[in-house]
Amino acid sequence: MLKRIIRLLSVLFVLSFSVQAQETNSSIGGVVLGSNNQALVGATITAIHVPTGTKYIVIARSNGRYDISNMTPGGPYTITATFVGFTDEKRENVFLSLGEKSAFNFVLADKSGNLTELVLTARRAATTGQGGSQTSIGRDKVANIPTVSRSLNDYLRVTPQAKITGDGGISIAGQNNRYNSFFIDGAINNDVFGLAASGTNGGQASINPISIDAIDQFQVVLSPFDASLGGFTGGGINATTRSGTNELQGSAWYYYRDEQLAGKTPGSVPVSQRVKLDNFKNETYGLRFSGPLIKNKLFFFILGEMQRDQRPQPFNFNDYRGLSTMSDVDNLVTQLQTRYGYDAGGYLDNPEQVKANRITTKLDWNLGKNNRTKLSLSYRYNQGERYNTSASSSTTINFFNNGILFPSKANTGTAELRTSLKRGASNRLLVTYTDVIDNRDPIGQRFPRVTINDGSGRLVFGTENFSTGNYLSQKNWTFNDAFKFYLGNNLISVGTDNLISKANNLFIRDLYGNYTYNSMSDFLNDATPAFYSHTYSNLEEKTDETNSKSAAKFNYLNLAFFINDEIKANQNLTLNFGIRADKTVFQTTPNADPFFNDTAIAAISQYYDLRGARSGQISKVPWSISPRFGFTLRIPEENSTIRGGIGLFTGRMPLVWPGGVYNNTGINLGSVNQSTPGFSTYYSGFRPDPLGQYTPADFNTSASSAKGQVDLMAAEFKLPKLLRTTLSVEKRFMKGWTLTVEGLLSKNINEIYYQNVNIIPPALMSAGPGARTVYSFSGTPSRIGLLPGGGNPYGSNDIFLLYNNDNKKRRGFSYNLTAIIEKSFSKGWSGSLSYTYGNSIVTNEGTSSQNNSQWRFMETVNGRNFLGLSTSDFDLGHRFYGYLSKKFVYGTKKMAATTITLVYNGQQGSPFSWVYQRSMVGDRGRSEGNDLMYIPTASEIKTMTFLSTTVNGVTFTQADQRLLLENYITGSKYLNKHRGQFAERNGDRLPWSHLLDLSLKQDFSLRMGKKVYSLQLTYDIYNFTNFLNRNWGKTYFLSNDQYGLFEFNSYTSSGNLTPRYIFRPQTGTPWSLSTSTAPGLSARWLSQVGVRLSF
Repeated sequence: MLKRIIRLLSVLFVLSFSVQAQETNSSIGGVVLGSNNQALVGATITAIHVPTGTKYIVIARSNGRYDISNMTPGGPYTITATFVGFTDEKRENVFLSLGEKSAFNFVLADKSGNLTELVLTARRAATTGQGGSQTSIGRDKVANIPTVSRSLNDYLRVTPQAKITGDGGISIAGQNNRYNSFFIDGAINNDVFGLAASGTNGGQASINPISIDAIDQFQVVLSPFDASLGGFTGGGINATTRSGTNELQGSAWYYYRDEQLAGKTPGSVPVSQRVKLDNFKNETYGLRFSGPLIKNKLFFFILGEMQRDQRPQPFNFNDYRGLSTMSDVDNLVTQLQTRYGYDAGGYLDNPEQVKANRITTKLDWNLGKNNRTKLSLSYRYNQGERYNTSASSSTTINFFNNGILFPSKANTGTAELRTSLKRGASNRLLVTYTDVIDNRDPIGQRFPRVTINDGSGRLVFGTENFSTGNYLSQKNWTFNDAFKFYLGNNLISVGTDNLISKANNLFIRDLYGNYTYNSMSDFLNDATPAFYSHTYSNLEEKTDETNSKSAAKFNYLNLAFFINDEIKANQNLTLNFGIRADKTVFQTTPNADPFFNDTAIAAISQYYDLRGARSGQISKVPWSISPRFGFTLRIPEENSTIRGGIGLFTGRMPLVWPGGVYNNTGINLGSVNQSTPGFSTYYSGFRPDPLGQYTPADFNTSASSAKGQVDLMAAEFKLPKLLRTTLSVEKRFMKGWTLTVEGLLSKNINEIYYQNVNIIPPALMSAGPGARTVYSFSGTPSRIGLLPGGGNPYGSNDIFLLYNNDNKKRRGFSYNLTAIIEKSFSKGWSGSLSYTYGNSIVTNEGTSSQNNSQWRFMETVNGRNFLGLSTSDFDLGHRFYGYLSKKFVYGTKKMAATTITLVYNGQQGSPFSWVYQRSMVGDRGRSEGNDLMYIPTASEIKTMTFLSTTVNGVTFTQADQRLLLENYITGSKYLNKHRGQFAERNGDRLPWSHLLDLSLKQDFSLRMGKKVYSLQLTYDIYNFTNFLNRNWGKTYFLSNDQYGLFEFNSYTSSGNLTPRYIFRPQTGTPWSLSTSTAPGLSARWLSQVGVRLSF
């Protein structure tokens, strides 16, 4: 199969049928007319990229039209139109935006007049194109936007429809952050496997995939109706790197911040309790050089950068809502050390550390006569590691040594060949290779993972249970080649977009054991845990992370072919028609579990439709056809432009989801847990030895009766796909003002859905207010009988089925309404203000890297096998974004300058859900807390049963708890409004945040001969609003975007499913002021100083 595909690709390349992952170029077009508006056929248009001397020369066609493709973004350019018998017309100081086509029309005067040449200084050019929604971020904004972390998100947030998530990801247009695509110089830099929330290589280690100093421009596309662009249903994020020019240039920089450059405790705390952060130091330093190796021909660029960051994560124990006091927690630490010799680490400040090293190199070579061919070669190296420690919060006490070490290394090579052919045709060939290794490990000495439930809180210590066997290697090749040619007014593009990926992922959770206890005393008294799990390899006694037999090893191929027709109907109307076909092939077959195929399928099929799923089978993915139509209509007399279109967009899914089918086969891994036969009889206490955990033999059972989790996919699975339409109107007013209003609507066509097919569907209903389905009185769902006598060798392990949501009435959608006002200033000013309202509705979020978590962490009323539509975690809500910058130039010969930039982000808080502590439904045990609560009326509260509880020595009776609950509900705007209803998933929201960031840059320049040397001093402040007033600039946090208001304890009896609750006194709000010290999330101001030398 692979050989046939390689032959096919070779033929396509020979024929110049092309691919295009993401645009790395710009283009221009227009018409050349005489003074009587006659088309000047044969006029010569020459565009010169001034920094490199690169020339682009074309001849106007029969209708006077010309087009130039494959141009280097940026500038300045000089564009000249000439024709025999007419005066020349020249446009100077032209700058081109990445991925955009700019219109420059020329009207040449007859030489019978006295004018010999007309020279115009270019202003902002009109753009033509496919009518889609996009945001361009040029070098000026990249240079001026305030940034303390030098994170990509600081720049991408310029996109009005963007939302920065709490874990560092970026959602665009209300879509899952894993549905974005990120490209650098056209090379895919997604975390293709899908483990990093940021969606980029190195994201798990919290490092950027490239230095900001290497970036020339960004482009974010949401609805490119050009069919050559694809592979995403969120946003396509494209960055181009700097290149060398004919001038030797260099820059060295150093950025620094510490606790003296950060604010004290924010918010309304007494002045005496406001404290500085603990000592820390963040440093970033680097240098870059560029210039000519051969003038006008061969250019180089090289950059190196090092980052050394520390980040305190302070916690005030007074904010903890659990039952344990600080002395209780300290006693636990002492007991762990005394009994087991285990150091759990601290819990009041768990600092993070990040180290990163980056190298970027690039060669640009103008080949052939008149530079008609350009070859670009680039190499990027990105290496880093992160000590990721979880901060304690109001609901969780985390200890330092249950943190994670994330080392990451990525090598990327890119080769791009751009060729200008006769009659305006062009070709672009792009080949890339990326090699990424993420080797996740725990911090501290090895120890079982332990969770202690503690009323409204919990305590977590021991080795992080997902880091005990965790290794990922991914190698990605892309082959892209785009051929464009003209037929009259038609610009035809044909191409293909191909990705080959090879993955090796070992993932064994709970390798050192995982215990959960219902109370501190249960753990200290070595009671039987409420939950226990130990997973191990069935295929080897000792696990080699880099070459394990239990690892998911598979090859993946994604093919795409497209044809696009851009029609210039007239000078003011551009139409675009395109169609794209995507195909995914999994080239590796997973291991098969004969027991599942021979025995389990028949039993499970009595309850569930498995949709053709079998063990040892990976889904076949059909071709996905995506037609698109877009238009751009300019109305010169109204100074307006209307853009719009409609089309289908096919994305890629994170490979970790199908990777579960290769990893969790039922035979690769074995598992014992509290439901394993013999557990209650033979369990003999807590085992502190991480390598001496319980095995089937300890419970007097066989390995074949202790199978691990099984992940299945439907026999046919379709890639994520949506229908997207957009319409925008741009109006230009006097004095450089522009108003743009845009609407964007997306409707899911193919989306994911999960079912746990190892549990018998519920047959019971709870009594009392808010009746709902119940799986069992005990709280543990009944497993489907797969063995004689009704046994189940998978125990409490689950069997998850991934398939496409086939309920058309239950498919998600999103929409965004945006208004942008911009001003084209002179004298160093620039500014814009945008407002966006976004609403996103989903069935399943798909936010996790584990298939079991995709199912587990959805809040529901009647269990996670029965999802309905709900507000998405990525719902944007209301958002304002403002940018204002002014450069003051002064001094002798104007060799000094001060630049002041302000950025404002005002955003509605993230959505969250009201849930119960513990599960009423019991679809995965009582301890899970994802059941949406019923909001009782005042009269219903009087009928609810509450068990007496004692908190801090005070006993609360049933009557006390009824009154407390009533008072809490009436004091909550959301709960009070929805009494007598189930709380909606993500129905409530955190408060608004209003943040102002500030950047100050002071430049001093000195001219020596022909060279200008400059010194730049910078000071950037994140959350300048908090700097101005400690009660301003508040940001908020709520763990897991849910709040358990009160506890479901139990049912009255097996014959009486009347719920019994416990309501403990609640003070304050579900959320708390963010204690994060990460720029972008922190409620306190953070700042950074920098110095830069340039020539």
